[in-house]
Amino acid sequence: MKHVVKPFACCAIAVVTLAGLNACKKEPPIQSNDKKFSTSLFKKNLQEALASARGYQFVITQNGQVADTAVYGIQDIGGTKSSLQSFINIASVTKTLTAATAVQYMLQKDVTIETKIGKWLPASWPIHPDIRDLTFKQLMTHTSGIRGSQTDWSPLMTTVGSPVTAPKTFEYSNINFALFRAMLPKLNDSVKFRQQELALSPGDFQQWMSQEYIRLVNVHVLSKAGIPTRGCAPVEGKMTQMMSEAPYRLIGSDFGNWTEKCGGGGWVLTTMEMSRIIVYLTHTNNILSPEERQLMDDNRLGWVARFPVTGGIAYGHDGALYVDRNKEEGLNWGDVGSQTLIIRLPAKVELAMGINSLGADWRKVYDIVALAYNKSWK
Repeated sequence: MKHVVKPFACCAIAVVTLAGLNACKKEPPIQSNDKKFSTSLFKKNLQEALASARGYQFVITQNGQVADTAVYGIQDIGGTKSSLQSFINIASVTKTLTAATAVQYMLQKDVTIETKIGKWLPASWPIHPDIRDLTFKQLMTHTSGIRGSQTDWSPLMTTVGSPVTAPKTFEYSNINFALFRAMLPKLNDSVKFRQQELALSPGDFQQWMSQEYIRLVNVHVLSKAGIPTRGCAPVEGKMTQMMSEAPYRLIGSDFGNWTEKCGGGGWVLTTMEMSRIIVYLTHTNNILSPEERQLMDDNRLGWVARFPVTGGIAYGHDGALYVDRNKEEGLNWGDVGSQTLIIRLPAKVELAMGINSLGADWRKVYDIVALAYNKSWK
């Protein structure tokens, strides 16, 4: 009770003192020039920036509570209205979930982020010395020298068996995080992992690792945020689609099943569930302990973006997927896609967002959020 009573007692003393001064000097009340953050203005600014989308959903939270939401347009070419309860492939936002799971093993076992990964890969895989000597930190910060975006089991095994020829400087690669699909099950229980590796066929063992990775993320992240069991497969009848934007004619594409290639992308959640994850990561110790959260923040493990905004520093991770539908190189008009985002901002504000259409180029989501946030102080 002392922590509750003392602040109020101090405030009461301050009020009395100021009242006495005003009575003696007859001066006007002191006015604060501090600006306050407006969630309603933030919402308006974001909506203006997303006006060209076929559909979007976002959730603004402040002080750990939902402050405002926005839903616009359609979620599929059938014209189904967008909803905060519609599911979307969160793409690379998956990396934050994977990192938050992995971090919980970094301070509990005989392993740190500087530990070499070789011991934690399947023993039955041919492992090149260059890969064996990489650290967990290098994977989670995209400084491993690994290149590539294909995350099925076959390209993962090819990568693990090949030399690292690129510089060990930052270069974004989905493979870095997809490798945790093979390592998290071993970090969790190395004895059971080896038993499964010896008992199962290579294909069945891969399926077991995929399912075990999904189970562990559910246990260590989703369930701790009060989210039901989820995975990397579409939720029948409740999925958004990747779509094209006007003036191109409306076309769409489904995300497909990512169960055997998730880790760097592929988790299927609602926007409200993404919001719960960023809120629970930020405002509670349910998912991470203070030490684990500090480790994740200080080393940008699972945060691809860290940049200054009004009042402090923003931490976030975005995701983006597209399908080439117009047969022209690169993303342009006539292709279909989606973008997702979770971001932690100063003023105890968080944002979770899903956008399910693309035009001629990717939206610069961090620029959009930073500008909208900076213009929301009054």
